[in-house]
Amino acid sequence: MESKEKTENKPLLDEEQVKYAREIFKGYAEKWKRIGPLFIKAKSEKGIDVKEIQNKILRLKKEKGALILSHNYMLPEIQEIADFIGDSLELAIKAAESPNDLIVFCGVHFMAEGVKVVSPEKIVLLPRLEAGCFMADMINISALRKFKEKYQGLPVVCYINTDAAVKAESDICCTSANAVQIVKSVNSDQVLFIPDRNLGLYVQRFTSQKIIPWDGWCNVHHRFRPEDIQKLREQHPDAVVVVHPECSPEVIDLADHVFSTGGMVRFAKETKHSKIAFATEEGLVERIRRENPEKTILSVGSPKTCVNMKSIRIQDVLTALEEEKYKIDVPEDIIEKARIPLIRMLEISKGRDFVKQIFHRAAL
Repeated sequence: MESKEKTENKPLLDEEQVKYAREIFKGYAEKWKRIGPLFIKAKSEKGIDVKEIQNKILRLKKEKGALILSHNYMLPEIQEIADFIGDSLELAIKAAESPNDLIVFCGVHFMAEGVKVVSPEKIVLLPRLEAGCFMADMINISALRKFKEKYQGLPVVCYINTDAAVKAESDICCTSANAVQIVKSVNSDQVLFIPDRNLGLYVQRFTSQKIIPWDGWCNVHHRFRPEDIQKLREQHPDAVVVVHPECSPEVIDLADHVFSTGGMVRFAKETKHSKIAFATEEGLVERIRRENPEKTILSVGSPKTCVNMKSIRIQDVLTALEEEKYKIDVPEDIIEKARIPLIRMLEISKGRDFVKQIFHRAAL
């Protein structure tokens, strides 16, 4: 047994982990230099005639035959003029099902890439190139290859919140809604799960397979704390608490229900409970509140903001349509490779007929 002195002096992280952490947070610092000012600008702008800009967008959308897709976390004024609101996979499917060849995607970069992977023949515009995802940035193709080398032969289950190149290096994708189903479908006693450790640990509750998670997290959902739920229950003992599986295990342990973003929307509509508290991004809480005016919708703790999503302003959507920027391009070889884990996931969760319909070709 180690002495107390040796234990106290033992470093918390080994050399490899320290190097990785420094690379991650260096990347954060660089990203914040770009995204921080945009978010602050969006929050501080005054005197903007939102309705006029919305009307211009709607006119241009009709003229150009565009489809506007909005993620749940977008600003309300963007959600209001969108043709569809949803999570990343829902929106990619909507784009594929639509006859429109011009897609304005109001979300973050990896999601717009996902639309391009599913519908490479379409023009996909992202109003702000800087709008990324901290979790997606926590793993890249070189880091994934090293992870695979360390655990040779183990299959990789890739959360959809990753860029196309990382998907292309993975075996099968999953969403927060189907992660348990997908992991159980993998014929292996051990599974590598990337990049969200919290989602991986949540799935571990439902399978005997050993999940080896990558050490990534969502900078929105990971900020919820157990004390947030405890305080809410003191103030609202009659509220039902719903959390996202990207939250920490300690938060999940205190929740009444755990749902994906889409699951939260459905639960709010279908439940008989009149007071519901959600631990998720404030944009989704606002959407649920707007769609369920007869119910009391609360946020667990202080509202949590995805600054990457909120850096996209209504003016950016208008400029994207006017100038047809910024076009998202994904190399053809990456598209073909990234489609494979997506198709494998959809075959399991939706069926082969659905896959053939969406991808316009026989399933792999």
